[in-house]
Amino acid sequence: MPELPDVALFARVLERSGTGRPIAAVVVRDARILADITPDRLAAELGGDRLEAVRRHGKHLFAARARGGFLRFHFGMTGTLEPFAETEPSHARLVLRFATPPHLAYVDVRMLGEVGLVDDADAWLRAHHIGPDALDPALTAEAFAARLGRSRRSIKAALVDQSVVAGLGNVYADEVLFQAGLRPDVPVAALDRGWRERLFRTMRTVLETAVRLGAASERFTERLPEDWLTRVRGRRDAACPRCGGPLATLRIGGRTSRYCPRCQLDPRAAKG
Repeated sequence: MPELPDVALFARVLERSGTGRPIAAVVVRDARILADITPDRLAAELGGDRLEAVRRHGKHLFAARARGGFLRFHFGMTGTLEPFAETEPSHARLVLRFATPPHLAYVDVRMLGEVGLVDDADAWLRAHHIGPDALDPALTAEAFAARLGRSRRSIKAALVDQSVVAGLGNVYADEVLFQAGLRPDVPVAALDRGWRERLFRTMRTVLETAVRLGAASERFTERLPEDWLTRVRGRRDAACPRCGGPLATLRIGGRTSRYCPRCQLDPRAAKG
């Protein structure tokens, strides 16, 4: 699933290929990806309009419209934004055509994402209970610690909860926990101030590194540091990139979590 670093790449694609030029035509190939708007209405609203400043918040992407309001993208499990010159990419669900190439396609194989128009991006985020962006400079370690709360649910479940902090999904939550050396099934309430600050610093480092290395781009995994879990996470019988031991799997909140039983700790066991 596209997460914050992937959507950061899509934001760059949108800025380079979709902003500052009048939209000549809007082609909806499958209306099921539209959120609360018909294809005809979307075409009428966007036709002749221009997209301007692009804003990413967590896994959501907003492009300000010259006429006012925003075009909003969410990428679900398999969504991407792809520029093209002539031939539309496979599985293009929405196409923005300009007078000259590049044109822009919203591609979504499984069609679990959505595209829509909103009047106010901040109001939409509040209405949908989306927390602060994980890389927002205004988010402090203290605020992050407070947002985690003191619940008995697992830290993995808290990290992927978009109302707590926006941007982390299954893959990067596992990476943050691996780099921090914390088991994914540890209850939030078991984490003291030191662990919470460590998680915050690690989250920032992991996400900033993934953005810098071009998440979602070709051969991204090969560019990751060798001690990253993401390099091997999807392989069956994968070994820990640090200790070489076998990785373990847990099901947490319906999601598969990968971790290293040797390198990732449970603070409660350490105290015992």
